[in-house]
Amino acid sequence: MDMVKKIYNSTVVVTMRLNDKINGISVAWITRVSINPKLIAISIGKERFSYLLLKSSSFFGVNILSKFQKDLAIHFGSVSGRDYDKFEGIDYELSKNGIPILRGIVGYIECEIVRIYDAGDHSIFVGKVIDEKLYNNVEPLLYGEHKILEGF
Repeated sequence: MDMVKKIYNSTVVVTMRLNDKINGISVAWITRVSINPKLIAISIGKERFSYLLLKSSSFFGVNILSKFQKDLAIHFGSVSGRDYDKFEGIDYELSKNGIPILRGIVGYIECEIVRIYDAGDHSIFVGKVIDEKLYNNVEPLLYGEHKILEGF
């Protein structure tokens, strides 16, 4: 029995920049860690190209998708950015730290990476929130039962 699949989370696109390379990855393993200071954590598989970028980066962005943006979750989760520009044809802007912010999202959180923990086949990146914006107060896209859920 896999009761862990019963843990539901928002589906987000984590964005990053390393030098001139920007990338994004769909993530459902995200959680708040601390209120003061305001910290969140994301879990990224070590085999992912995004992991290689993040471990050498200082910042990451969390783009909270709406329940109407399943297509963006699939887009950023279905192909590696190693040899493909995931932002081609995608509407976005850059934060003051050069991190991509997708347009039309529920909200955006930018974090400075403060710790990286080994966690088996994943690494946990803990980020201190340095900026946050609410764009659209709609229901977020959820992930649970090993699939994207478009609303209840």
